[in-house]
Amino acid sequence: MRTLIYLEIKKFPLKSHFAGLLAANMIVFLLSIFTSSLLAANGDASALTSLPPVQLDTLTLAVMLMRAVLIVWEAVLISIFIIEEYRNKTISLLFTYPVNCTKLILGKLLLICGAMLLFHGLSNIFQAACIFWAGKYLAFITFRFGNPLVQAVTAISSVLLGLLPLYIGLIKNSTIAAIVSSVAIAAAAANSQGNSAGLIANPVAAIILGVIGAVFSAMAIHRMVSSDLRS
Repeated sequence: MRTLIYLEIKKFPLKSHFAGLLAANMIVFLLSIFTSSLLAANGDASALTSLPPVQLDTLTLAVMLMRAVLIVWEAVLISIFIIEEYRNKTISLLFTYPVNCTKLILGKLLLICGAMLLFHGLSNIFQAACIFWAGKYLAFITFRFGNPLVQAVTAISSVLLGLLPLYIGLIKNSTIAAIVSSVAIAAAAANSQGNSAGLIANPVAAIILGVIGAVFSAMAIHRMVSSDLRS
């Protein structure tokens, strides 16, 4: 399995992805600051109109937005490394190797999951550091550091939930379907249900969503292997 993952890493353009990750984090950081300024102004207006102000600190907003971006990003990687190869039948060449087909697909998925976990961790650190620094100069920026264990569970669950578009993309035999479904999944995960950080920030909901993603990814692997055996 290590050899398979190593071979996939050699095809993984890490430099370009890290550059894209930095750019995405900068955009989310600036967007979060801008949104916080609007929320602060809304809070002042609420004091005059007796309406309740929106309670959402800058760091929570930034992490929530970045989480949604990474769920879609994961779908893009899945589309490139798995679904596109499946559509073009190039993955059939891999199945001719004297290696278990399931292990070949698992190697790709483990690489994607590992990269996304790294991206989640780096993004959380980047956003926390930048917003903490900006908070020293801008009064409307607010932040609170969450429980590290909850953040770890949320990150892992986000990565597992991000595998769900794999199944949808295989059913539709379309990379577009996988990416579009990831946008819907990211929106659902960010939906606030008693938690300003989104549904997936709730540990119980995060675990349930993560299990759902893992189950559907297992179904997708079974579908790929079974279709190859039938052909």
